[in-house]
Amino acid sequence: METEFRLLVAGFCIVAPSLLFVGFVRLLDAMREDALVERVLDRVVDEGDGPTGTALDPTAFLRSAGERSRRRTAVCRECGAPTATDGGRCGPCGAGLR
Repeated sequence: METEFRLLVAGFCIVAPSLLFVGFVRLLDAMREDALVERVLDRVVDEGDGPTGTALDPTAFLRSAGERSRRRTAVCRECGAPTATDGGRCGPCGAGLR
């Protein structure tokens, strides 16, 4: 009896995640073809304020991400380490950035 129970539990542990994965993939596929997604993508493309939505150029995206990252970093006057300006303090040494 115990062996059958263990086999049943093992079978469930093998089959259940596979079925959940297949269901999740089908759900995502159904959501991708939704009218709401189409309206949002159309609105993003119509606004035309840069490379967003389906008109995304990977090189332009990486270039703009690098520029935004450089704008948000500062060099600490105490230790010289580059650190994010969000916290107001240097990460490595704790000195104030302002």
